[in-house]
Amino acid sequence: MNVNQRTVSANEYKNVTEAATKYVEALRTGNVDMLSDVFHKDCVTYGTVNGELMGGASNPTADFIQNYGKSPEIIFHIDILDITPTTAVVRIVMEKDAVGSDCNDYLSFIKLDKRWAVISKIFHQFEK
Repeated sequence: MNVNQRTVSANEYKNVTEAATKYVEALRTGNVDMLSDVFHKDCVTYGTVNGELMGGASNPTADFIQNYGKSPEIIFHIDILDITPTTAVVRIVMEKDAVGSDCNDYLSFIKLDKRWAVISKIFHQFEK
């Protein structure tokens, strides 16, 4: 293996960032349908809300949008923590969601059929 060989192009970083941004945009606009473009159908999600574990094989993000609506004041920052040709781990720091909470989401992406999709999500909601 050539240690000086690039394995992931800058364009792939852009593609992963765009997919993560689309997720936040779905939250901002309250667009549940947009989530299906980002989340794999077999995605699992777990996290803590008010100190309690929640999640599972369904999409709690869609439930959140349906229950609380859009998050027009959401502020976010995206970091790609690691990336390979077919996987990526992303941290999204968010403030001011639909219920006024702040949280960190950790999204695991997988590239299938030339498309990046969230295969798992773990999150922490901070106390208000």
